[in-house]
Amino acid sequence: MTPTVIAAVGVGVILVIAGIDAALRGPWLDEFWTLELSDTHNGLPALIREGWMHDAHPPVFNAWATLLASLGLTSIPAGRLVSNLLAAGLMILAAFRLSRRTPGQAGFAAVLVLLTLSLPQAMESFALYRSYFWQMTAIATLALVACHVAAAKTDLDWRRDLDLATIAALATAAAIGLHYVGALFGGLLAGAIAVCAIARGLRRWAALMLATTALASLFVLASVALQALSWAAEFDHTWIDLPGLAALGVLASLATAPLLNPVPLAGLWRGRGTRDRSQAWFVAMVGAVLVVGMAIVLAAHAVQPIVVDRYLFAVPVLVSALLAVPASRLVRDRWLFGLLVLVAVGGAARPTIENGIRPLWRENARAIASIVAGCPTTQVYAASGWALGPAAETRTARREDPVFERAYRSLAEPWGYPVHFIGQNGSAHATPGACPVLLWYEHTPNEAENDLAWAIEAAGFTGLERARLSVARSVTGFVLRADRREANEISQLP
Repeated sequence: MTPTVIAAVGVGVILVIAGIDAALRGPWLDEFWTLELSDTHNGLPALIREGWMHDAHPPVFNAWATLLASLGLTSIPAGRLVSNLLAAGLMILAAFRLSRRTPGQAGFAAVLVLLTLSLPQAMESFALYRSYFWQMTAIATLALVACHVAAAKTDLDWRRDLDLATIAALATAAAIGLHYVGALFGGLLAGAIAVCAIARGLRRWAALMLATTALASLFVLASVALQALSWAAEFDHTWIDLPGLAALGVLASLATAPLLNPVPLAGLWRGRGTRDRSQAWFVAMVGAVLVVGMAIVLAAHAVQPIVVDRYLFAVPVLVSALLAVPASRLVRDRWLFGLLVLVAVGGAARPTIENGIRPLWRENARAIASIVAGCPTTQVYAASGWALGPAAETRTARREDPVFERAYRSLAEPWGYPVHFIGQNGSAHATPGACPVLLWYEHTPNEAENDLAWAIEAAGFTGLERARLSVARSVTGFVLRADRREANEISQLP
């Protein structure tokens, strides 16, 4: 098999593994936000006014999810598969079109697609109905454009190169317009491409990149302006509390994640003594974007904490782009290139092999279903996980109540049992009878289940003072069970 075929097989296997995980993995809180922000039961204008304009993200992905919902795709697994397979497909198509125009870059394009899809962050994001995988494929596609501009011998021809112009414009718009923090790296890379194009005399490429970057930036600024009033009214607490050194550690772990596949480094030895001016341009662009971008993130974090690993998934993609330069030299060695693909596939499959398909919030839903099946009059209550953390009294926590309620009810619906949701500052009263009373918490702080009395009080729950309490913990939350005490147990109470 040729290296291109080997890479294509590797990419196909990775997408199959990612697709199985996306179809079967349980949901979590942010994915229910996607459902909330794509629900048009009150009409699209109301959703835009009351939903998108109150979100903390640009409205692009919400609009996409709303389109899917209008076509009948309202489940989280279906949304994951349709969204992320499309994003992967567009990145692969862009790699194919760009490498056809500059055949010498075909190996680089194949390797970059392979390394990007095999990243732990890409495999994790593929199984989420959010914009994170879109952001990764957008920045990878923009890196492909950067490589093309660095190597192009002629300027953009609007008639002959319309497909390349479209790829560059869409990649730039997506890299900047999908997420406010992620936009930093997209904007820096687009700007670096424009500078490279100007320096190389590619005026039409420079004009395209500058115009697209300006329009995407204006869109982001307009989104911020429209959403800022709701942020001031509804976001009075930040849950990001990483100190500076921890934030640096997050960035370091993201930057070193691509090195889990060390085979590309063998290309450094194979390429010693050779000089390629286009590769030098490309490495300078991407390296500068990484250094400047991470410096800006750390400086901003010192003022207002913003470092969350999934907000910064552009970092491992850009490092993968740097590694793709030496890795592309391995295409001349079928065995080494085959090893690179094999390690990439193994790295992509490892989390699923080690951990299996994670049930996440579905685990507690199933545990409750088995209790209800054994005792049908079991009463099931649920509360926001924020009730047990420092954000309990904030407006942000109350803002999440509708999403938690949607989540609990949708998780319980397949099993046929009702859930009574207790919102922030709400209350409920129940006592166990022949069947228990259950209090369900998801998205809880670690070890929150160690103080059951506090878990009951924080939910505003009464009636369980003389009940026998037990708890079942999952990875994402816990279920508190209250059973009626027998007469001899009551007599022994203080």
